[in-house]
Amino acid sequence: MALAIAPSFMSANLLHVEDEIRALEPIADFFHVDIIDWHYVKNMCLTPQFIRAMHSATTVPIDAHLYVDNVDDELVRLCLDSGAGIITMPADVIGRSVHRFAHRIHSAGALVGIFLNPSQPVETVLPYAEVIDHLLLMSVDPGFGGQDFIPATYDRIRTACNLRKNLGLNYRIVIDGNCNADRFHSLAEAGADALCLGRGLFDCDPDTRRAGELTAQAINAINAELNRR
Repeated sequence: MALAIAPSFMSANLLHVEDEIRALEPIADFFHVDIIDWHYVKNMCLTPQFIRAMHSATTVPIDAHLYVDNVDDELVRLCLDSGAGIITMPADVIGRSVHRFAHRIHSAGALVGIFLNPSQPVETVLPYAEVIDHLLLMSVDPGFGGQDFIPATYDRIRTACNLRKNLGLNYRIVIDGNCNADRFHSLAEAGADALCLGRGLFDCDPDTRRAGELTAQAINAINAELNRR
């Protein structure tokens, strides 16, 4: 599986969102939108209404990453109705209701994502791994950009790969948190399938289109190398 690119709009220029979308559409496999409620972590960022506006301007799939302390049916429905094609929810919040949420999301034709914070073992998802389409591993503590990458992430990726293989599943392993060009190759080698890229993309160049092109060049080179093996 080729390493996929998910530009994270937490780091985008929100004064020029449509321009950012147009600049990144050619290289994006999906867009990543952080929805943060001030309760799950002490930060606030973006909303389902933001996803609705994005969805009106692009056909690229949009991932709603819910850093939300009270995920419920109404919020999931709102994100789906707003155009999210992937709903990524916190394992520590939705564990008791994950099958119900997964049924609702899959019935709407969208993908189910579960995210794990660095302190949570990958095996947390074992009881419901069969309903997961995206397993997102946080490589920093949740809620804030610019934090230091946690090196133990590489072992967590390998654990997620082994779990997937042993269970005969095909969920995509997504990494979120300070993924920059210096780490692309190591993340791919460990078994990551997709990278959520905030500053690791947008800081590559002041021009977003050029930043996307540089990022895609780096990842395409890694994918080509891995395919030759």
